[in-house]
Amino acid sequence: MRCYLIRHGEILSNVKKVYAGTSQESLTEKGEEQVRALAERLKGRGIRILYASPLRRAVQTADILAGYLRVPVIIEKELREIVLGPLEGLSYEQIKERFPEIWKRWTQAPAELKIEGMETLEEVQKRIVTLLKRWQQKHEDERFAAVTHLAVIRCLLLYTMERSLNDYRKIEIPNATAFVFEVNKKRNDNYLSLKLVEVVPGS
Repeated sequence: MRCYLIRHGEILSNVKKVYAGTSQESLTEKGEEQVRALAERLKGRGIRILYASPLRRAVQTADILAGYLRVPVIIEKELREIVLGPLEGLSYEQIKERFPEIWKRWTQAPAELKIEGMETLEEVQKRIVTLLKRWQQKHEDERFAAVTHLAVIRCLLLYTMERSLNDYRKIEIPNATAFVFEVNKKRNDNYLSLKLVEVVPGS
């Protein structure tokens, strides 16, 4: 099974360095252009199905891609962005000022950050790995794509590389970029064998 995990195109919060979280922001014009460029690069790769997070920026990204790839879009809630609770909608500078201890933990040991109303990185990683296990059974010999978010892709990459979630902020995930994973048969019910085989940029 080959999975193209795609980050949505640019939104204004990305430009302003604001944590969008589960907000319903739309793509910028540049974001739409990024996605169209990616779509051109994904043509002819045999992608049959396109999943998308229910958040607007992901759905818009998926709709543009689907128009080029001629595939159906299926909404999958487990692809949503990390729930950031009290940090949603705040800029980096605002968090530093209002929640200095939280910011310190988030930048130095993000895997250990646990605050009310916020999803942990471990929870994000668990839901994307669980979803891929389900897809592995459903799409064993197929190629498909899924539009998701920064945190989800970072957590899956760290799982693939067998690295600590505390390395979360060390990984760059550009907008409208596809990370191509080869998903192999499970050794057992608790393990998913993944290999990153390609990165396809949108710009």
